[in-house]
Formats: sequence, C-alpha cells, structure tokens
Amino acid sequence: MDTKREGEQQMYTRGQFAIIGKIGRKALRVYDEEGLLVPVYINRENGYHYYDEKQLTDLEKIKRLRKIGLSIYEIKQILTGKTTEKELVDCKIKEIDSYLQEVRELAKEEEKEEEISQSITPDRCSFERCTCLYTDENMEKENLGISVGKLYEKAAREGMVPAGSHFVIYADLSKEEDFRMRTCLPVKHNGGNDVIEVYEEKCLHIHFTEGFSKVGRAHILIKEYMDANKIEYADRVYEVYNNDMSVDVYYALKA
Repeated sequence: MDTKREGEQQMYTRGQFAIIGKIGRKALRVYDEEGLLVPVYINRENGYHYYDEKQLTDLEKIKRLRKIGLSIYEIKQILTGKTTEKELVDCKIKEIDSYLQEVRELAKEEEKEEEISQSITPDRCSFERCTCLYTDENMEKENLGISVGKLYEKAAREGMVPAGSHFVIYADLSKEEDFRMRTCLPVKHNGGNDVIEVYEEKCLHIHFTEGFSKVGRAHILIKEYMDANKIEYADRVYEVYNNDMSVDVYYALKA
C-alpha cells in the first residue's frame, strides 16, 4: 500500500483515501477543485495526491452535511468560518419543514378531490335550447378568454344582450387532429345570420365545482361511467363556464 508519513501523520494517496473514507475518487476531485478538501501534499514526480489522517474527520463532516442536503458552497462557508453549521442546518430544517408542509397540503387536496370524485355520478338531462353568437377555432384552450371577449364585443356592437354563461362545443372528436372547437355566447336577439341554435335532447351531465383548471377530472368521470355502462356518445361535448367558477359538462348521447 503506497503510503507515506509526514512527521507523525500517516498520509494516503487519493485512491487509498477514497477507499478508507468510503467515497468516490470523482467526488474527491470535485472537493479538491472547489477548495473543500485539498490534498496536503502532491508528489511532482508521479503526480500522486496525498491526504493525511486528520482529513478523514473533515471528510466525514462533509459527507454528513451533504447527506442532509447542504450544497458544496454551503459546506465551504462552514469550513471557512463564514457561517456556522448550526445556522445552515437550521435553515435546511426550515426548508425541509416547508417542503413537507406543501406535500401534506397537496396530499390533502388529492384526498379531497378523490372524495368529491367518488361522490359525483353523472345525471341525464338535456342541453337547454339557446341562440348563440359563436366563433370556430382550432386553438389552444388557454386562449379561450380572447374568443369570449370578442363575442361580448360583437354582442355589444350588434345590440344583443348576453343571455347565459359562455360555453365551448367540442365536435368530431373521433377525427383526432381535426376535431372542432366552437366558442359560444348565448344571446337575446332579433334574428340574423351570425347566430346558431344549440340544443341536445339527451346528455350525460356533471356539475363540477372544483374550478376550471381541474375540469379534466369531470371528463374522466363521465368517460368511466360511459365505459362501465356501455353508453355511446354522439361525438359532441359541451363545457359551460359559470360565474362561480363551476363548470357544467355535457356529453351528447346517441339517439
């Protein structure tokens, strides 16, 4: 074993030190480059890096601090006396506590959503007849507000009064990339060519109260219900966006 003594201290090559300290040689190189654990001696003839026995204590401290999540920079701050171990460990504890609290809150939200989902069963009803201004767009749903705003502006220009919550119709869903998305605004009107009449006699329906962003869950519940009961829908789906942030989801059923 290629060891040497410097005074009373036993010294070890980088490889030997890695074995004794149970750490990879790559990590030792990084610690050296970062000034965290620098060899006490380098043999210029053969390029060997030597560590002494006292550095095993430093290595164990570094490994312990790394294990609790401190960065190399933070550990260096401790070893150089720019901060104390207690200060950084206390900060790490607060950080972990905050993270755990977020995880707990997320778990509670998921449990709540699951409880709500289990209590929801689709009902059968019609989609009430209405006359609407509309716009046809294959667009990102995130831009829905732009289309709705344009419809309200058009209603104002045409002297039409909004008569209900705006909604979206998805049609031709079986056509994969070519499905259509139509944004609609129910209005009171005196006739004209820029409106359509919307009506579905038979639908599966869910009133979803968990907000617009989570409405995908309502679609999953309806899909599961249709699959379990062997129900076919007519390739048309409606989402009605209410002022209280709830959403009414309708799946038109085949006659």
